[in-house]
Amino acid sequence: MVRVSKLCVLYAVLFAVLLYYAATMFYSTGDDTHRFSINVNQLDPRDDVVTSGRVGLHHANMTSVRLNRTTHPVVPLNAVIEEHSTSPQLAPTTASRSVYENSRQDETVQDWDAEQERRRAVLRKTCAKYPQMNMSSSAVSRRAGRLWPLIYDDKYKVVYCTICKVASTTLKSAFLVLMGKYPTIQSVDLGEWYTLDRSLHTLSKLARSPAEIERRLRTYKKFVFVREPFSRELSGFRNKLYAKNKYYRKTVGTKIIRQFRANATKEALETGDGVTFTEFAKHLTRTKTLDSLDIHWRPMHSMVLPCSIEYDYIGHLETAQWDIENIFNRTGIGRVVKVPETPMNLSNSDDIFNSFYEELEPSLLRDMYNTFRMDSELFGYDIPLFIRDKLGDL
Repeated sequence: MVRVSKLCVLYAVLFAVLLYYAATMFYSTGDDTHRFSINVNQLDPRDDVVTSGRVGLHHANMTSVRLNRTTHPVVPLNAVIEEHSTSPQLAPTTASRSVYENSRQDETVQDWDAEQERRRAVLRKTCAKYPQMNMSSSAVSRRAGRLWPLIYDDKYKVVYCTICKVASTTLKSAFLVLMGKYPTIQSVDLGEWYTLDRSLHTLSKLARSPAEIERRLRTYKKFVFVREPFSRELSGFRNKLYAKNKYYRKTVGTKIIRQFRANATKEALETGDGVTFTEFAKHLTRTKTLDSLDIHWRPMHSMVLPCSIEYDYIGHLETAQWDIENIFNRTGIGRVVKVPETPMNLSNSDDIFNSFYEELEPSLLRDMYNTFRMDSELFGYDIPLFIRDKLGDL
């Protein structure tokens, strides 16, 4: 009896220890989930500003999502996107995965839905302030020449509005995969990009069938990706003029130098080399019509008809991984196209961003603000803090 009593005591102690560790693990996971929820709930749907500065709260939320997924991999909605981590010690067992990950997945999806509703609400509210930007669906369908950015796929009943310098190469590549031209985004031959780009199905090619354009805009799921405007302009400049892009230097650089540089050298006029960011900013703000600007830095709202086309999903480059995954799942694209595992590169660090915009005189910087203010307002971007500080009250 004594031996049995001792065994009972020993089992009781072991059971207590196991309960302690189980409780520790449970509350640790709960704290992590709660911390993520706080980050998302800080995005008050009543606020007009969706992001603060160039990256803002969205980036912080995405960091939480990525950290949580590294620790507890989440099965995508349609279960076709591969998990980023396949380490045995990180992956839960099949038995535990179904309960835990489904609840985690639902939380993430709900947060994304709430954020999408916020972005659409900001857009609707801004459009209501500018009724001149609204066109009826029939009017839009009759202006096929304005619809060149809108790429569609009939099988998946989806329309994507492309904007240069906003993950457009990746997203266009996804549609090439849907067309059966390549098996994956990564396998797309960028050396043949000009030909491939022209092969995409765009609504502008349906100019002779306005009814078909209107039908697709009315019944298909539509999405667009946007980016903080000042960051996008700098990205366009660095990629096309600051870098050694001979085509853009010859066609655009020479024009800018001829127009804005006094006593330009013969070599600069012939090659377009050495365009400064100040000269570029003058080109952006003093060109008479927005439509005459190159599409890599033309204001976004002038291309995407944001008040005339009712977009179902609005992606932000700053949260590209989160948005692409959810959009691909919702539209069915994810059944064929795997989401790129590497987050989008925003390319402009704070130091780089500040160093270029520091070059601009306040009056020119204010002209930049006025030129791209509509993009910021429509898509819910706050003015970057560096620019706001430099200009003072706006």
